[in-house]
Amino acid sequence: MKARAAKPQTADLFAPVATSLRDSLPRPALPRPALFSRLKQLWYVVVFADLPVLEAAAMLQRLSFAAQAFTPLVSIEPPNALLLEIKGSVHLFGSVQAIHAAIDAAWSPYRLQAQSATAPTTLAALWSARAGLSMCIEDPHLLAGGLAELPLACTCWNLEWLQTLRRMGVTRVGGVLRLPRAGVARRLSPSVVRDLDVALARQPAPRRAFIPRERFCERCDFETEVETVVYLQKALEPVIERCARFLKERQAGIQILELRLRHRVRSRSRVRIGLAGVTSDPCRLQEVMNQRLCRLELPAAVRGMELRSGALQPLPADSLDVFAGLRGHGRAGDMAPQLVERLRARLGRQAVYAIAPIAEHRPECASQRVHELQLASLGSARGRSSDVPVGDMPRPVWLLPAPVLLATDAEQLVRQGLMLAQGPERIESGWWDGQDVARDYYRARDPQGANWWVFRERHTRRWYLHGVFA
Repeated sequence: MKARAAKPQTADLFAPVATSLRDSLPRPALPRPALFSRLKQLWYVVVFADLPVLEAAAMLQRLSFAAQAFTPLVSIEPPNALLLEIKGSVHLFGSVQAIHAAIDAAWSPYRLQAQSATAPTTLAALWSARAGLSMCIEDPHLLAGGLAELPLACTCWNLEWLQTLRRMGVTRVGGVLRLPRAGVARRLSPSVVRDLDVALARQPAPRRAFIPRERFCERCDFETEVETVVYLQKALEPVIERCARFLKERQAGIQILELRLRHRVRSRSRVRIGLAGVTSDPCRLQEVMNQRLCRLELPAAVRGMELRSGALQPLPADSLDVFAGLRGHGRAGDMAPQLVERLRARLGRQAVYAIAPIAEHRPECASQRVHELQLASLGSARGRSSDVPVGDMPRPVWLLPAPVLLATDAEQLVRQGLMLAQGPERIESGWWDGQDVARDYYRARDPQGANWWVFRERHTRRWYLHGVFA
């Protein structure tokens, strides 16, 4: 009598796992009615297919502002999805279908290709929207049937896991649900089992809510049109005081302040000021704004204004010092940001900048202009070693825009009365970018006693002036 071979079963592909692995998996293997009764969430998920890659983060934040008109709980799912918890808003619209349609209509002004779905769990709605199916399920008991026909690509699991499942003949989510949990965790990952439990409401999955950046914004309409800057400054004083009180209540400061002026016959004009440091001091804000308005010529009479702040930022530690007012007149370094702000308000933003060092031997390439100033007080800078190495040869702070030819040889240089006081310092660099230099730098003194920084071009033997010492 011949024995028949046993028919292979799908479960035979997975060997038994150790007890420790089994214990590490999420316990609730089957949905329980008690868990469904406690489930009080309903998620609307939208996926934007044609979202620009470079502007995705900023665009999702802008779309989140529009989504908060329907629910306070909005969560961003990078790179192109939004999740809205709409359970508490359903009764305002009458039905789930009504609020679903209203939210879908909110994306039309942005001209984006959007695919949405609604389900009691985040992953169920997200997978359905990614698959291009407008699923709308309210009953958690129907989740398994709704997810069964979804392709595995909508889960965005690891590519290696998807290939392993495809080799086993599993191409749908329902096929993974029919596999033994312990085997899936061993062959793939415990996170796959966890995702399935979250999608089927067997395990909670809290989401981080989108919280917009808070800013100060106040609008003021004038009873009569304002035609002079003096009246405009007077009208701004109480608004800036309220802005400072707003910042003080939140223990925050700002670095950008913008004034928008509304005219009767012209488009709006804007006055934007940038502060050198984060502050909430009303006197400092008022002074910088007044300095900027002194240079302003009103294009037309002003009917109203709007004051907007930049994003709120934490105040520096020394601004929160309780004993700051008991130290006399303060430190001299604390006036540096205010000086920069006053100069910028009078001369313009591009006229005041800092010099940042660059690791480069060529003097003309060893620094760059920095307009985003972050000034610290001199007191905090004391005792801090410089990041720029200082050699035996000093270098001037003032460099000419381009070297100026002084002499074609050493004899002509002597006839001009220049005396070499220190040097040489040889600099040979820049061969990799086609702007290589080979120079010998000297510190020289002219007949009037001025200290010059000169160099001799090693190839042409010519002498050039490159900088002047103070």
